[in-house]
Amino acid sequence: MQVRGVAVLAIVFVPVMAAAQQFLAAPPGAPVDPNVRFEVVSIKPPAPDSQIRVMFMPGGQFESNGAPVGLLLRQALQKPDYQIVGLPGWADTERYTIRAKAPEAAPMQAMSVMLLNLLKDRFQLATHLETREQPIFHLVIARTDGRLGPDLKATSAECQAIIKERIEAAKAAAGRGGPPPLPPLGDPNGPPPCGMQRVGPGLSAGSGRTMADLIPNLADLVGRPVIDRTGLAGMYDFTLKFAPESAGSAGIFRLLTSNTTPPPADPNAPSLVAALQEQLGLKLENARGPVEVVVIDKFEKPTLD
Repeated sequence: MQVRGVAVLAIVFVPVMAAAQQFLAAPPGAPVDPNVRFEVVSIKPPAPDSQIRVMFMPGGQFESNGAPVGLLLRQALQKPDYQIVGLPGWADTERYTIRAKAPEAAPMQAMSVMLLNLLKDRFQLATHLETREQPIFHLVIARTDGRLGPDLKATSAECQAIIKERIEAAKAAAGRGGPPPLPPLGDPNGPPPCGMQRVGPGLSAGSGRTMADLIPNLADLVGRPVIDRTGLAGMYDFTLKFAPESAGSAGIFRLLTSNTTPPPADPNAPSLVAALQEQLGLKLENARGPVEVVVIDKFEKPTLD
C-alpha cells in the first residue's frame, strides 16, 4: 500500500505494514518549478532510539526523524534501487533528523522536488541519467489455459464502487486545494482493506488492486524491472506468501526495518517464484531491455546545524 499516516504523504513504520514500493509516488498536479526549494532547513543528529518517521505535512512542513538519508534519496529521485547506480554505502546507514519549511502555498506535488534540491544543497548530490541494457522480467500467466491461481480473484463490485467513490473524493479535495481523505488502514495483521495493499517479510497482499499496482512490489522483490504481459485488466484481490529469504528486500522496507527484529519466518513457505505460480497463477520470464538509471556522481555527508 502507499502508507498514509497523520500527514498527507507519510512514511511511518508499522510492523508487517509498509509501502508497496520503494518510494511514495508524488501526488498529481500542475508542473513544478525544478528550482523550488525549502525556505528553512535544519539537519541534526537523530535522537537515540527514535522511531523512523518521514512526513510531508500540510502547510509545507517536512520532517524526517532518524531515517537513513538513502530513504530520502529514493523518495526525491522517485526511483527504486535497481534504477539507482553508485549510491555510497553510508547513505543507507547514516541517519539524521531533518526539518524543513516550504514556501507559503507550495503544492504537495512540489515536495519531492524540494527534497531533491535539499539533497543537492546540503549533501552535494549530483547525478545524471543513462539508459542501460539490463536483465528484466516479463510477468505472464503461468497456465496455457489462462486459469489463475486460487489466491488471485476478481475484486467484488462493492469494493470497486468504494474505490470509485474515494477517487472522486480525492479529485474534489484536490480541486479545493486540500489534502485527499485518508482511507482506513484496517487491522495490520488482517487482510488489507478495500483499495489497499500490504507488504511485509514474506507477504504481499492487496484488495482492489490492478496489475499495475502489483508490478512495483514484484520489481522491488526481484530487484529488476517487471513488465506486465498478463493481459489482465480490472481489479483483483490477492495474497502472496513466500519465504522472505527467497526475495530481495525493497529499499524502503529494508531501511525502515533495519533496527528491528524481523518476525519468525515460516519454514514451510515456498520461494517467491514458486508462490507466484502456485498461489496467483503467474510467473516471471527472463528478458532483457533498456532501463533508465540514475547515476550518482557525487553525494557527501552534510554539515550539521
